[in-house]
Parts: sequence; structure tokens; C-alpha cells
Amino acid sequence: MSIAKPQTVSVEAIERDPRYWLKQLLAGQTLTLVDSEGVPVAVMISLHSSTSEADYLSWEAQWDALVHNVSRAWKSDKSAIEILEEMRR
Repeated sequence: MSIAKPQTVSVEAIERDPRYWLKQLLAGQTLTLVDSEGVPVAVMISLHSSTSEADYLSWEAQWDALVHNVSRAWKSDKSAIEILEEMRR
């Protein structure tokens, strides 16, 4: 489960499992750390990329499949580039 909005977490929770909380943050999201009395003491801002290599490879595979499907269904004698060139004239 990823953090969808700014969230407040106790320093104690961060101390118990810092990696868990870091993994929950997407790039640019913040996590406010509070002491035992609920007073804010720090803000964490994630600098990690929100796109993992697995996500990128999945995205790339989806585009490759789309390219294959469009190419297979193409009915024109002209290529897409030729059609675009004609449209730009």
C-alpha cells in the first residue's frame, strides 16, 4: 500500500521499520515525523523514482504490444510517416 497523501507518523514507528516507510513514499511525497506528544519534529521527502525497472519494462512491453497490434491491423498502402507528411503539407 503506498501513501496517497501527506501522512504523519511517530518517530518511534520510523525507528522500528524505516525501510517500510521509505518504500511507501513516491517521489516528492512527504512524511511528517512527530514525537510522542504529536508535535512535528521533521519532514521526510522521498527522492526515489516512482517508476521501478519492473514498471518500466511492463510499460515498454505494453507499448511493444500496441505497436504490433497497430502494425498487424494497418490497411493503408502508405506508411504512417507518409500519411503524416501529407497532413503537414
